[in-house]
Amino acid sequence: MKISFDERNCPICKNPALDMSEINPDIDPGSDEKIIKKYWAGFYKDNVFFPYYRCNCGFLFNRKFPNQESLQMLYSDEKDNVIHGDLELDLKTKKYYLKQLNFSVTDYERKYNILEIGADNGNFLKLLKKIYKNSDLYAIEPNRNMRKDLGEVTNNIFGSIDEINKTQKFDIIIGIHVFDHIPNLNEYFTKLNEKLSPSGFVFGVVHDEKSLMPQIFKHRWPIYRLQHPHLFNHISLNNFFLKYDFKKIFIKRTKNFFNIGYLVNQLFLSLFRLRVRVPNLFSVGLKLGNFCFLYKKNNKF
Repeated sequence: MKISFDERNCPICKNPALDMSEINPDIDPGSDEKIIKKYWAGFYKDNVFFPYYRCNCGFLFNRKFPNQESLQMLYSDEKDNVIHGDLELDLKTKKYYLKQLNFSVTDYERKYNILEIGADNGNFLKLLKKIYKNSDLYAIEPNRNMRKDLGEVTNNIFGSIDEINKTQKFDIIIGIHVFDHIPNLNEYFTKLNEKLSPSGFVFGVVHDEKSLMPQIFKHRWPIYRLQHPHLFNHISLNNFFLKYDFKKIFIKRTKNFFNIGYLVNQLFLSLFRLRVRVPNLFSVGLKLGNFCFLYKKNNKF
């Protein structure tokens, strides 16, 4: 299938970006399908991505990005998103995410309808099931390779939001490293908002393009990649939710758990373009460049 592209204005304010790109790759894939498919997932010596532009409103995004039909093809056969292949550390990281949610959503005995978009291997839903025991869990996951794992947690699995019953409402909608993958952000969030109960919550985790990491790595920051049509910072994310009359409960820098060997390997790959092999040794939790957030609908408490 041929990859087709959309030319984009700012996904938040709809205005054109500034004329000059702010972040440029080692290799701009242009419209070369072979390069895009080769570098779509994973980390490489060359950092390959579409150039990022800054809008006057402060949002950082790609002017050009594959259209929805092309994205479905690119995502449909991926493996799970456990970057370093360590399910134990993936669970440890997601336990930390869940702890942040638990600080604010504390009625554990209540029956919530909870939807996770981009549920991947189902690890976060498994953790939710242990805490919110009486709740009904739902998942959106377009990657068919993940359906078996998700089926161990819930039977309510959908390929897209459009497959969910129009009358279904959710008390909590969760997106862990999902909102920075959605090119048609306003359109998609409008659909999510319609599914959210009148006093529902949206919880998520995104990369922080104003964190220390991109300042150190510059254009070699591994998060500048083909799968990210835009990247948030605290202000741009808050501006986005204010558009929909949501109240901020919190924005917090969050911790991820990595093997030391993996971090050293990524450091050499990103800064020096060298692949080294360092044993894993031990794991560590670091606040490197992500933040989690919780917003409540309609500013009602």
